[in-house]
Amino acid sequence: MTRSHELTASPDSTENPTVKSARRVLEILEYFAQGVPRATVMQVANALAFPQSSTSALLSSLATLGYLRFEAADRSYSPTLRVMLLGSWLQDELFGQGSLVAVMERLRQRTGHTVMIGLRQGIHVRFILSLAGRHAEGIRYPVGVLRPVCRSAVGKILLSALSDAQVLRIARHANAEEDPVNRVSTRELLEEMAAIRRQGWARSVDYPLPNRATLAVALPALKNQPPMALIVGARKDIMLNKHASFLAELQEACRLVVNAQGLAL
Repeated sequence: MTRSHELTASPDSTENPTVKSARRVLEILEYFAQGVPRATVMQVANALAFPQSSTSALLSSLATLGYLRFEAADRSYSPTLRVMLLGSWLQDELFGQGSLVAVMERLRQRTGHTVMIGLRQGIHVRFILSLAGRHAEGIRYPVGVLRPVCRSAVGKILLSALSDAQVLRIARHANAEEDPVNRVSTRELLEEMAAIRRQGWARSVDYPLPNRATLAVALPALKNQPPMALIVGARKDIMLNKHASFLAELQEACRLVVNAQGLAL
């Protein structure tokens, strides 16, 4: 595959290393933006004429930050929704209110509280988009933050789409990496999975901080994207009092996402 940057003069060999790394990151993102669904380290290195070692390090870093997803089966990387979200405000400005970010902004306005999107990365979940609520006391998660997959609402709703055998394997791995005080009961987790599958939502209370709560539902499947969850975070008392209305707003947001894709929920 040819590079998309041939019209640009090659950087001087004396280019500052920090600038060079930044340029390479942007070129990697632009490479995937050409419509490349997935690529290995070697494919990216060959396409962009980068050293294989630095390409591997950059791709790994982008995966850690949630911009790329690593598939161990074929050792390939593919872009996540977070790449698209970099310019989502411009998409809204140019193309109206049909984008995912516009749906999230509507959800934030209607609930008044923080709205987030998260995806699973191994035994953790990572928030790739966070719109802070209007209320100063609301829960706030910075983009990129990690949470344990077995203890957070977003992690549990994503786990609920898996089989019990898969959940057990992930939970055992997570417990092996956790401090003993934070390990989860696999029996209780499977019982919770059954309840979440029936009701279609997951909620965490007094986690990750006391007097905080989050409510999560699964986002409709998006083409070429990993499973993701949509979350509202608020003070515990507000969440418990407004659970039904928050859930209705989350479900409506999912319907809007489906409609934007021209699919049926």
